[in-house]
Amino acid sequence: MELIKTTGVVIRRTQVKDNDLILTLFTKDFGVIKVSARGARGFRNKLAAGTALFAYSEFVLYPGRDMYKMNSCELIESFYSLTTNIERLAFATYVADLTGYTVQEEQDADTERLLSLFLNTFYLFARWGGDLRLVKCVFELKLLVFLGLMPCLTECMSCGGEAGYYLSPESGGLVCANCAGQLEDAKPISASCLEAMHYVFNHDDKKAFAFRVSPTVLEELEGHVAALLSEYIDHDFFSLDYLNTVLGK
Repeated sequence: MELIKTTGVVIRRTQVKDNDLILTLFTKDFGVIKVSARGARGFRNKLAAGTALFAYSEFVLYPGRDMYKMNSCELIESFYSLTTNIERLAFATYVADLTGYTVQEEQDADTERLLSLFLNTFYLFARWGGDLRLVKCVFELKLLVFLGLMPCLTECMSCGGEAGYYLSPESGGLVCANCAGQLEDAKPISASCLEAMHYVFNHDDKKAFAFRVSPTVLEELEGHVAALLSEYIDHDFFSLDYLNTVLGK
């Protein structure tokens, strides 16, 4: 039996039978995979801590016919505090769902980098005292980069001329004022919001979180990021609807 060792985060758990689980793991080496964990749900089972929701663990797996099977795991970080606060839990659940939907098994070599970004995001969700909507926006923008969907912010995507202060997700980035009038989805974007997007795209995954914006700019940034995701990712996330409900939107 070939054993495979990898690290990853439990982003979803599905109960099967009494004490068995099907885990969805976001792993360093294999992207998002399904894993059968027999007996992991038992209260006294040694796998319980490492297979809890949002647990970051080292897993020892072996290939099965339909999915990987778990041999053992060792907890690295539990992120337990996320499960004790409804708002932080809602943010984490949405980011986990978004990742699970967009990242595929055997993704390219950047998977390890995206996992690092994912973990940084979860650390901030669990411990940061600032506005977690900004953390969410940074993760979403960086995910677009990972997926090869980063919007162009350097020239008009419609005519190729100088970019203006309008963002058109359908066109793939900024457009000038003349072209914006011909595009239904083009929305004005302020200089401060555009600067924030440039900052995220031009800094590494840790420094990308190291900026702050006013509440007005954050609300604007949220709207533009949501429009980009809606254009590029054709899926409605129940967890996002729930998060917006928790935030009173």
